[in-house]
Amino acid sequence: MSAPPATMRAARFHGPGDLRVETVPVPRPGPGELLVAVGAAATNGTDAKSLRRGHPVLLPDPPCGFGHEWAGTVAALGDGVSGFAVGDRVTGANSAPCGRCRPCLRGEPSRCTDLPPYLNGAYAEYLVLPARLVAANVVAVPDGMALELAAIVQTVACCVHGAEIAGAGPGTTVAVLGLGPIGLGLVAACHARGARVLGVGRRRAERLRLARAFGAEAAVNDPGELAGLTGEEGPDIVVEAVGQPQAWSQAVAAVRRGGTVVLFGGLPRGDVPLDPYRIHYHELTLRGSYHHTPAAIREALALLAGGASPFAELLTHAYPLGRVAEPLAQAAGLAEPDD
Repeated sequence: MSAPPATMRAARFHGPGDLRVETVPVPRPGPGELLVAVGAAATNGTDAKSLRRGHPVLLPDPPCGFGHEWAGTVAALGDGVSGFAVGDRVTGANSAPCGRCRPCLRGEPSRCTDLPPYLNGAYAEYLVLPARLVAANVVAVPDGMALELAAIVQTVACCVHGAEIAGAGPGTTVAVLGLGPIGLGLVAACHARGARVLGVGRRRAERLRLARAFGAEAAVNDPGELAGLTGEEGPDIVVEAVGQPQAWSQAVAAVRRGGTVVLFGGLPRGDVPLDPYRIHYHELTLRGSYHHTPAAIREALALLAGGASPFAELLTHAYPLGRVAEPLAQAAGLAEPDD
């Protein structure tokens, strides 16, 4: 592999709604760091929201790089890096736990108190990976696996972590509310852990088909239909993957007595209409699920590589770097969608 050039093209965030592809110097890796030639960079709802309104953690000091889901080829190694070589195909997370704080020492890396700053800048020809990330959360892409598929490992890892938080496993019935890409990832992750999975989504028939392809035994349009699929009792576990107050309420209403509700879709601070009678008298457990762990990154990569679920069907469009702002602006509601 030839030496990296002096300059590269990179998408730079200048403020809400303002993403520009500019020519900038190629960064050089410091001690413990890797320079990666980006082969594929994915996008999700976080990127769209960040473009629309900015982000105090991901984008704290514009102008700055943009994009956090990536896969590529090692182009240069910083001093002291071991386990990687120029030419290796790699992917990984956008953060790594510190390993020193109390949650990390308790074996709870997703609750690390020192996660930020998060990696950003994947929409570029080259990306430097920080030393802490290289040490804990960069993994080799299996032979034969497309970099485009490897680039979504972070999103799938969040779903894997959510399935773990839920306690999905043999003998449990899990309902996933919401059948967007995240909901489908949760269906696959819960199914891979041996759970019976039911999908719920007010979407077109194609999403219900995909839910079955990702491992759902059944997929329905309304949470009210779950009772009939569970002996009128309700699922053992309901995972909310919509990120709307109404869906949080529906999850609490749908779960069985003594069941667990995982609130996966994040909401801003404020009041959410949850039924206190059900929570208290039916002894429900409510859990949040955030981010991922190093173990989840590796499990997610294995899930993607295994081919049991058609994750490649979620990769619907490909854009060159020079046009990266177009799909993001459409997803953020800042531009009309293409015909």
